[in-house]
Amino acid sequence: MILMGSRAKLGLVVAGCMALTVLAGCSKEEPGTPTASVEETPDGTTQRPTTKAPSETASADKIDPCSLLPDADAAKFGLATPGKARTGNFGIPECKWTASGKFIVGISFANKKLAEFTGDAVTLPKRKAVQTVDGGGFRGCSIVLELTDTVSAFNVVSSVDNAPGAQMCPQALEIAKVMDSKLP
Repeated sequence: MILMGSRAKLGLVVAGCMALTVLAGCSKEEPGTPTASVEETPDGTTQRPTTKAPSETASADKIDPCSLLPDADAAKFGLATPGKARTGNFGIPECKWTASGKFIVGISFANKKLAEFTGDAVTLPKRKAVQTVDGGGFRGCSIVLELTDTVSAFNVVSSVDNAPGAQMCPQALEIAKVMDSKLP
């Protein structure tokens, strides 16, 4: 049996993260022309609704993904520290760790609502989350956490020896709990 090198496996995890992000972006196109609603006031004038400016935390590029799994917590999972930060294919920050040849962890963000991800609901102390197993063209377990109504954070845990993704879910859930406690 030939085992895939950790560098190649890390590339697959990154590809899996990006596949999740791309798959989450697929949506049904609605026909028609968008128009703002107009409200009539009691004095007969019309008023267009205003929109709120996005909050500072509404953008995935405002949070360091490596900060969501501090070194002390990463070490408890047997992960090499510090995590390796980089900018992903879509310009979104991500961070990766390896557990001495056993599994790889990746944390990143998606500018997508949690509802746009498919999976089973997962209970976390502060946030809504879903768990996906062996999805997006990779073997592993991913837990997506709702950060805002337009941004989600997620972790992907993938085995180095290509074990079924369900075996990685206990680690993914524990890492998601740490992320949940660190997210703003």
